Amino acid sequence: MQLKLAKIISIITTVPSFALFVILFIHKNTTIFNDIKWLYFCILFLTLIPISSYFVQNFIPSIKAQGRSGERKLAFIFALLSYILGTILVFYFNAPYKIKIIFLSYLLSSIILTFINKVIKIKASGHACGIAGPLTFTFSFIGYKTIILSIALPLTWWARLKMNRHTSKELSLGTLVGILSTLAILIILNG
Repeated sequence: MQLKLAKIISIITTVPSFALFVILFIHKNTTIFNDIKWLYFCILFLTLIPISSYFVQNFIPSIKAQGRSGERKLAFIFALLSYILGTILVFYFNAPYKIKIIFLSYLLSSIILTFINKVIKIKASGHACGIAGPLTFTFSFIGYKTIILSIALPLTWWARLKMNRHTSKELSLGTLVGILSTLAILIILNG
């Protein structure tokens, strides 16, 4: 029963899924998305394109043959490409300031995670990073109301440990990457 619950939590807390929760939470609690096109834009580039990797993998035999490893690699590639394109477009179309923060936070986090995973060869948790970073910018936008979303981080930790997908060190590193990269963006853009 606990393993089944851990799997459900892991699915709900994939980076694209949690991005959708965060975007809708921000939409409900702020006026950032006064122009509704930016809400749809965020959903497209932070949720739909990245999550599509899980469907596309079924059509790429070499990725499918790699199992979870191939799935993870393709998800990173889709997310990174989507964040790069989304970030370019939010600046090109002069999106509201806080939307720029959101995209730069996702982009910087994914670049740092890619470096840690590929160069340093530590499997830092994308799940933990994808929860911690958005919680950080959401808290900076909304404040204490974000506490309701904060339950996702300990649940994610529990699920990933229960499924033996990560160690505490890997989860800590992913959490720190999410928080620190988002804080860096907030400091730079508020500087």
